[in-house]
Amino acid sequence: MNAKQYRRNARRYLVRARQMMSPENRAVLIDLASLCMRLAERSEATRPVQQQQQQVQPNKQDNKNDRK
Repeated sequence: MNAKQYRRNARRYLVRARQMMSPENRAVLIDLASLCMRLAERSEATRPVQQQQQQVQPNKQDNKNDRK
């Protein structure tokens, strides 16, 4: 699962928790939501960093000097 999916599950657990009459059931769902949020954070922290390649663009000023 990715971070977005973990967060979606956390929101679902919180919605369900609000609907629970039993404090014990509500607490379990809140704990599950908290766990999902921690997993989302961990998922983002361990995601490989994508490197961007940058090409050096010639300076317009340099091009003008080359033409002279």
